[in-house]
Amino acid sequence: MVEPSDAVQVWLWIGTIGMALGALAFLFMAARERPGHRWFQTITFFIVGIAGIAYLAMALKQGWFPIAREGQSMAEPFYWARYVDWFFTTPLLLLDLALLAGATKEAIVWLLGLDVMMITTGFFAGVTSSNLRYIWFIVSALVFVWLLWVLLSEVLKAANERAPEVKAKFTQLAVLLAVVWTIYPILWLLGTEGFNVISITGEVAAFTIIDLVAKVGFGFLLLSNRKVLEAARPSLV
Repeated sequence: MVEPSDAVQVWLWIGTIGMALGALAFLFMAARERPGHRWFQTITFFIVGIAGIAYLAMALKQGWFPIAREGQSMAEPFYWARYVDWFFTTPLLLLDLALLAGATKEAIVWLLGLDVMMITTGFFAGVTSSNLRYIWFIVSALVFVWLLWVLLSEVLKAANERAPEVKAKFTQLAVLLAVVWTIYPILWLLGTEGFNVISITGEVAAFTIIDLVAKVGFGFLLLSNRKVLEAARPSLV
């Protein structure tokens, strides 16, 4: 039976603790705001809270099972809890961005729908042991490109109509998310679910770091300026 190494477990506990601390910080920020003024804090709390639960499951060795993939000499852990995390948290990240931009309801539906398609096809890529996984990977990557197009066209167009400080914050966060999310498929290809170029320890370490940047880092950047959040709040009414 394949078991995650001690080094892998250390990184998973780092992810768990990092997400937990972020969740506490964002919950505190939400508690300081009046009802109706804490949408962003609440959404961001759930992003890191859900991610923290997924990391805890993986750290407790409950969020994985071994898969022996075609072309690989031995089975490696497949962390399905990671995909459960992404299925719920990535739409919430996009919702934060869309609400900040004042995007239309139609644009929000497109963003969230494409995101669910991207994560679902990514899961099928990860759970498939044969080389058919690369077909699922390509489909997921194409949907990701489509999602980026919607984000950087329709949603950005809405952000351009907002106050300058809101537009600047949206641009900062959208670029961060686009860059960090682009790392995920590259890491997938290099990791044990793809060509197995890097070890499971390196893969888990890299995913943990970019998860913390994409969620906790994103959250602190979003919530760091209350003036921006107040300027964006009318879009939530």
